[in-house]
Amino acid sequence: MMEGKTILAVVPARSGSKGVPHKNMRSVGGISLIGRAGICLSELPWLDAKVISTDSPEYAAEGERFGLLAPFLRPPELSSDKAGAVETVSHALLEMERRKGGIFDVILIIEPTSPLRTAADIENATRCLVMSRTDSVVTVSALPTKAHPAKVLKVADGRLRFYEERGAYIVSRQALETLYWRNGVCYAVTRECLLCRKAIFTENTVPLVIERDVVNIDDPIEFDLAEIFLSKGNR
Repeated sequence: MMEGKTILAVVPARSGSKGVPHKNMRSVGGISLIGRAGICLSELPWLDAKVISTDSPEYAAEGERFGLLAPFLRPPELSSDKAGAVETVSHALLEMERRKGGIFDVILIIEPTSPLRTAADIENATRCLVMSRTDSVVTVSALPTKAHPAKVLKVADGRLRFYEERGAYIVSRQALETLYWRNGVCYAVTRECLLCRKAIFTENTVPLVIERDVVNIDDPIEFDLAEIFLSKGNR
């Protein structure tokens, strides 16, 4: 509990990843992605419950090995790559509330694919949500300027074009506004926002900027990148 608010952490870990098969069971620093999420959450004594949401008994057992509850498996309709985060996390929330006999005020979404998070990151996001009375807090990182939309190119009629016309006139990266990408370290959202508004992002979502190097793993090479960052002391 934090400031009188009950807190549930949900680790979503679907087994059917197509880009990297069984991605959530692969390791970084000798520990599975599920395990790293569980270890990080174990450092937060104010959590009221922490649960893995998965369709796989193997993944559920891995979550339990690292301190996560696994009292249920996802139903088939929430186990495909078409299932949205709002639906899967709402299912986990309602299942846990039914089992606990009470409600959770704040839900934390802790994606295993962002293995370089710290307990402080999660606490800062949660405290920001609780103290600011926003709908949600989302951790983000600054987008490298080489990936900025004003510098990105497209192919039209076999010719290269700037994705944004203004890109042709920008000569210095300092002229570009800072943009951000979702790093998956933590999403903190109120119960009302999740269940009533059926959203994680609203007009009342606040960013928490992570200044150090982190990675949100989608491709095999990003496991190597995570190991490099880990060797540099990033977590």
